[in-house]
Amino acid sequence: MIWVAFVVSFLASIILIPLVRWICIKRGFIATPRKERWHSKPTATLGGVGIVLAFCLGLLAIWVVISRQAALEFHNNTEPIWGLLIGSFIVFIFGLIDDIKPISPPAKLAGQLFAAAMVVSLGFVTDFFTTRIDNITISFLLNVLITIIWIVGITNAINLLDNMDGLAGGISLIAALILSYLFFTSGSYGLLAISIALAGSVFGFLFYNFPPASIFMGDSGSQFLGFTLAVLAIARQPQASNVFAVLGVPTLLFLLPILDTGFVTFTRLLRGQSPVEGGSDHTSHRLIAFGLTERQTVFILYSIALISGIAAITIEAIGYWLSLVLVPILVISLALFAAYLGGVRIIKNEHLGSQNSGFISRLIFSLTYRQRILEIGLDIILISISYYIAFLIQFGVELNTSLFLVFLKSVPFVIVLTVGTFIVFGVYQGIWRYIGLNELLRYFIAVVISVVLSIIAIKVILNDEIISIVVFVLYGLFLVLSLIATRTSFRVFEMASVQLRYKQLNPSFEKNDESHEQKKSFIQKVIIVGVGNSCEMALRWLQMNPQLKFEPIGILSNEPSIVGKKLHGVNVIGEVNQIQEIIGYKQIDGVILTESSLQSLRTDELIKKCAEFGCWVRIFSVELELADLSNR
Repeated sequence: MIWVAFVVSFLASIILIPLVRWICIKRGFIATPRKERWHSKPTATLGGVGIVLAFCLGLLAIWVVISRQAALEFHNNTEPIWGLLIGSFIVFIFGLIDDIKPISPPAKLAGQLFAAAMVVSLGFVTDFFTTRIDNITISFLLNVLITIIWIVGITNAINLLDNMDGLAGGISLIAALILSYLFFTSGSYGLLAISIALAGSVFGFLFYNFPPASIFMGDSGSQFLGFTLAVLAIARQPQASNVFAVLGVPTLLFLLPILDTGFVTFTRLLRGQSPVEGGSDHTSHRLIAFGLTERQTVFILYSIALISGIAAITIEAIGYWLSLVLVPILVISLALFAAYLGGVRIIKNEHLGSQNSGFISRLIFSLTYRQRILEIGLDIILISISYYIAFLIQFGVELNTSLFLVFLKSVPFVIVLTVGTFIVFGVYQGIWRYIGLNELLRYFIAVVISVVLSIIAIKVILNDEIISIVVFVLYGLFLVLSLIATRTSFRVFEMASVQLRYKQLNPSFEKNDESHEQKKSFIQKVIIVGVGNSCEMALRWLQMNPQLKFEPIGILSNEPSIVGKKLHGVNVIGEVNQIQEIIGYKQIDGVILTESSLQSLRTDELIKKCAEFGCWVRIFSVELELADLSNR
């Protein structure tokens, strides 16, 4: 019967949202396009009103369909349901006021703090510190503090995530459904009624908010969703008492909005910009610049949120010791992608940490880019995970608290020695985007030396006989693999971005009804003639510069041994003497000759052969020209 809440709230949302949109248009509640906003046409706002009304009808349906007494049995006295609802509606009212007549960020924060304090005062507060600190007063104050920080933080994270059609609503829907599953399995039916009614109302709203949106939820909707979901996430009583079950599950549920908020805050501070200002520099906007369409971006972010939610569900099932590995790996993977997106320029004249920036931005720039604090921090995590996995392999099911204390006692030595070795060998002097074989060899040597030093330290200084040499060998292997994976990830992301931007620049290239001349107005199909480094350099140059609108569809070479193989994803399709046949068959627009090919080809004859098919010929060369300032 509890699922009645979902059905009613969904149907109510489907009916009410168009009505709210009509009223917004009549009354002038329209969001007009602005430079710092993403939408390009006037769009009705106040969609949050429809979400809240549908949500209320879903809860009311539970009360009507079943008897009042049965409804009361859906929750026990420990679930602060009424406090949750009162706080959510307070935040909704403040958001609605802001939608109608914008209020200042401090006023918004004051409203959120008031609502969070109301939730706490009406009976809800997490008990995370209760079992971990003996002093009742201190533990209670810390519980209150972390509750308020969590609620206000997630409320603003969902609000900031409302920067693209369908994004905040879809992420909220996924979080609400995951929470509904957790409440259902734990028997928390009162909280289940709230989460499932919320899911139904948001699902109906998405029919009108998915790209291209005809209505926005506004601050009233985003803050209401963020606040309600934040409270629901920590209202759940975990089946396990370990830190990952208590804090890890809520964090994973909202990992995407948390990372997006942290990412935007960090990059804006680097630019000397206020983090609370609006802007089109969120993760979603950078994915557009990466080469995805708006709908692809939304679905990618939905997938990330869903994966994080599934990870949250499985934390308690897989066991504490294994969760210590899987959770950090997921977070690191997303953080690496966010770090790459941070280098995707979407703001003109963006100067990070320049002399014109404030003290804070210059300090952050110095620590992160010049002192490489973030890279060192990442490596500390990689070292810890690699060492822990090796430790876990040795002891397996025998791993217990006492053995884990041995790990905690030894890992600081491993971290200090490894990071110190990395610094000595210049690991932090390279640029990830352009990493090569020399850097990878440096990593390998540094890891080998750090493993040897770690063995000496653990065996001599700690005099530890429990940890075998095999653990350190496995640790070195895992660390090398993780270093290679993280450092080369930027190259992988770059190659994916290049392919996506090619398709974005030429959306009609695959249409069969276009003539060859029409296609030439988009990307021109070219083949590269050459061998060796010059050919590879020409290909990389074209791939890294899609704005040139040249698509390499094949390589011609005088080396028969490499015909049929691939270079950076491009096939070596034949030998040079087949050029006329290939030009005609592939409908080539141009031929690019490399310097290596000029030594073995009769250029004049090749140009004539190409001209017969209306195909141009260009020469790719790299030269150093002396600067002449006399004419400047």
